[in-house]
Amino acid sequence: MNRLGVEDLEIVGFNGTPQVECGRTLPVVRRKSDKMYCVLRSVGNSASLAWHDEKEATEFVRAKRWTRFHDPLPIPRSCISDGDGQLARQPMVVHAFQALLEMAGRVTWPAWFRDEPFLWRRLDLDRPNESVQAACTSAETVEALMDDWATGIKGRFDARFHQGHQRPALKRVADFMLCAARTRDLRWQAYLRYAMSQEPDRVRPIFDAFIQGEFSDADWPGFLKQIESLSGVLKAVQIPDIRPSSASPTQNTRSKLMNIANQIPIYVMNPAAA
Repeated sequence: MNRLGVEDLEIVGFNGTPQVECGRTLPVVRRKSDKMYCVLRSVGNSASLAWHDEKEATEFVRAKRWTRFHDPLPIPRSCISDGDGQLARQPMVVHAFQALLEMAGRVTWPAWFRDEPFLWRRLDLDRPNESVQAACTSAETVEALMDDWATGIKGRFDARFHQGHQRPALKRVADFMLCAARTRDLRWQAYLRYAMSQEPDRVRPIFDAFIQGEFSDADWPGFLKQIESLSGVLKAVQIPDIRPSSASPTQNTRSKLMNIANQIPIYVMNPAAA
């Protein structure tokens, strides 16, 4: 297997386009020497990468298969081997809307997380009333950052549930938590809260269509018991809310869940695959 050197590479965007309020996906890199592009889906085998010229890259962006940064980013230092300057860890791009950060109680996009720096790039998504930025660092740190956001959003949901907020407002918070949560435990906690924000007749269809697909060991009676238990605890225990936030209109419930149920990076191999 051939590992990649980084001197000739820069990150110029990422695979896919943002569909929900936060997410992670694979970076698109460009070789400086010959202006060829690829989705960086492997750091251990450069021979497996599919490279595309400027014309193909432009078409991918136009077709919204790739999102391009206005200014390139360097390969994250945390992904580079100290010994030989080769790529040793998988870089990953994370994006987040300002509304999600506010819901998580975060002031802005972080400059550092887990001792890794973040260089953020503003994205133009034809949504003038919303601000969204993206950055790239190691995949492990990206997922930990998203879990940090999910944990903050979880606290907001719990406080608002205790305060008796209406279901639509609670669902909006649960939407954000599902977008951000990556670890299995946090995703389960997000689904419990998402179910608690639904009308009763919507809970079983959501369980059947999404939750059981992601948690194959889950059963309906046990899921209901956990909802009832969590609901009782949150009603009884006062949890301080974090500061108020603004939120933009939400997507259709089913399309939202299709996007956030279990996000994985999207691969683009060649133009014929479109």
